[in-house]
Amino acid sequence: MGRNCGFSGVLAGLTMTVTLAACAEIGQPEPQTGVAVGRGVETRVERQARITYKEPSGSSSFGGFVVADEPSAVLIARQVLDQGGNAADAAAALYFALSVTYPAAAGLGGGGICLVRDAGERTVESLAFLARSPRGGGAVAIPGNVRGFALLQSRHGNQPWSAIVGPAERLAGTGFPLSRASARRLADAAASTQGVPAFVGADGAPLHELERVTQSELAATLTLIRSRGVTGFYAGETARALVAGAREAGGTLGLDDLSDDRPVTAPAQMLPSSAGAVAAPSEALGAGVFAAALWRDIEKASSAELAQVARRTAAALGAENAARDFGSTAFATADGQGGAVACAVTMSGPFGTGRAAPGTGIVFAPNPQQSANGIASAFLMPVIVTSNSGTQIFFSGAGAGEPKGAASILSAARSAPGGTVAEALAASPADARSPAHAISCPHGSVTGTCGFAIGPRGDGMGAVSGGSGS
Repeated sequence: MGRNCGFSGVLAGLTMTVTLAACAEIGQPEPQTGVAVGRGVETRVERQARITYKEPSGSSSFGGFVVADEPSAVLIARQVLDQGGNAADAAAALYFALSVTYPAAAGLGGGGICLVRDAGERTVESLAFLARSPRGGGAVAIPGNVRGFALLQSRHGNQPWSAIVGPAERLAGTGFPLSRASARRLADAAASTQGVPAFVGADGAPLHELERVTQSELAATLTLIRSRGVTGFYAGETARALVAGAREAGGTLGLDDLSDDRPVTAPAQMLPSSAGAVAAPSEALGAGVFAAALWRDIEKASSAELAQVARRTAAALGAENAARDFGSTAFATADGQGGAVACAVTMSGPFGTGRAAPGTGIVFAPNPQQSANGIASAFLMPVIVTSNSGTQIFFSGAGAGEPKGAASILSAARSAPGGTVAEALAASPADARSPAHAISCPHGSVTGTCGFAIGPRGDGMGAVSGGSGS
């Protein structure tokens, strides 16, 4: 630990392009400490006790909203809301679906950051599950996403674990037509697709829109996650395959790295605002450092100036070469009881290392300490805006990719609780590589009056659930 994530002492050049990535690991516990997820995800008795205790007092039957980069995953998350799931359930199901349909940015080998607001709660939690460096270094990172979303759902969700992972498992096993969003990312990252043969045609080129994709190996991995919880990924046959595959890819990943790595929860950082309480990633994270600096720097910036200001802010923190494809995606959910989740995840480059663990369908993310893309996690920017009292929610959104994705979502958050969020995001520099999406509720409650703010120059989609039985 002990890293200085402030502005002083930041050196110029490539050496310091890892400064924000290093800060991103602050708050990550040493081995054998931190938040554990248990032997699976959560026992039925523990879950029932928690759900009974946390039952919200509201009577709304409205399902909620979902927004993300890839339509098939959005529809799965909406289905979870339709079946009575809350924002946390929808976010976790959305992630696992994205790991199947949008693996360039959301693979099981990556990591991310979420903000979570439980229904009835007045505070927002920051949950970091970044892909970190193994003890021995090497080329590949410790995967963080599976344990992160398992923790998010077990702490805040109300649905059975099988209902969260099962839809993604079926999608991988039975196949799906490639969406325009996924086909576009494949074409954009053609040089990185060789490690994911399911997305490559007989001619060696990436598949095109509407071509069918089946991923039997990934389906088998998701089966283990569904049936055994996090131990189906971080222990047993999958863990052994990850370790062996990492060695082949030039990594040092060990079983102890997989078993000891833990997500970290902390109170969200509250950015100064006169229009409401703006929650961002914890200041102990590189993303939190960047959020605080960027929030200040864009205060008087026009939409046309956002990208330039964001690059300048990143450079001031040591990340001078941040104009590249970081393989990141952003999404948000909100439910009718007032719960909200905003997440951003990354593979630290499209399809990460491009190397998969044989037999698993899992592509490794690169070690952030040994990759120029290690700064990717510093630009993950989930944001939730509530009233100053915390009783109302106005905004749930996230940005990712290049610094302009973070600037775009923070600029849109400045428009909450007013009704100009969609306009602000539409005028932003966000794009398919650097997405930014949000759910805007100008009246402070998650009802049919809320709307979507979908990032421009991409193929993102939002969906509305009317609630159980819709």
